[in-house]
Amino acid sequence: EFPHNQKAPGKMKLSEKVSKAFVEARCTDNILFSSAVSIGSCVLLLQTCPVLMNNWVHLTEPRPINKTNENGEPLEAVFDYNAGYFEVCREFVWRINDTINLEDVAKNEADYRCHLNPLFSRLDLSDFSVASLAVILRLGLPALLHMSGAFICSLAFMLGVAGHVRKTSYTLLSSISYICGSIVLSTAVLMFVCVVDDELAPRMKPNAAGEPSKFSFKYGAPFYSSSLSFVPVQICACLHAFLYFRRYPTVVEKLKFVPGLEAKLRNAQLDKELGIPPLEQWRRGSLASYLPLPSFISTRPSPCHSSNAS
Repeated sequence: EFPHNQKAPGKMKLSEKVSKAFVEARCTDNILFSSAVSIGSCVLLLQTCPVLMNNWVHLTEPRPINKTNENGEPLEAVFDYNAGYFEVCREFVWRINDTINLEDVAKNEADYRCHLNPLFSRLDLSDFSVASLAVILRLGLPALLHMSGAFICSLAFMLGVAGHVRKTSYTLLSSISYICGSIVLSTAVLMFVCVVDDELAPRMKPNAAGEPSKFSFKYGAPFYSSSLSFVPVQICACLHAFLYFRRYPTVVEKLKFVPGLEAKLRNAQLDKELGIPPLEQWRRGSLASYLPLPSFISTRPSPCHSSNAS
């Protein structure tokens, strides 16, 4: 028996087992592919789920209610809005510093209500909102770009699986598609930011009397989910590209599928043998230092032979 503060020889904790397995792991094709599939699945969730969510941005906006003060002027209440690509929702949330009580707002106005984007429903929501409505009416193109980018990344995921199983060039196409899809989706997110800032920034300035604006906004979880998906997408692209190039370990094999690489190496080797300084310094590990000149001379037509033939 061993004391409680000592452990039996050969017995390891779970954390030690995990760290040991991580250290002893080898970057085999199966491990790289499993990592690419796992990260790719997370990418699909991060990109596709936000499309249908309506809390991309949370806004506060003052709206008139069916009440008047002692001077007969209509009162305003600050409503909370959630806006997404396809839907805008509103509810009244009472705050401590509000001059309007919950009882002053009609129940049908205070309850949580949602409306489809007027781009699709063709409804007049001018009484429902002004700022939030202005934002959602300009989200048609960002929504289209977001769905296109998510579709391209989904296609890249399927190409990566098919390319690994069949050992085809689909693996490289998957890497390229991931990058293209992420660029399209990033454009959609940037356009969303521009729309929100363009509509809310002027309204958030203090009024002529110096009173602070009642308009405000903050981004929601779908926005951050779509924005942060750019990083794992690049990891997937690198993993699939690495998997593809691992199939061609030698330099000669790489010359077969990289267009123009053989001619460029031939010229670099000839310049090196003739003592012509290169326009750019060869980097460490350059392919130009791996292939000997005779391997290219045998494939080049001899100048003497061509002159004799003429």
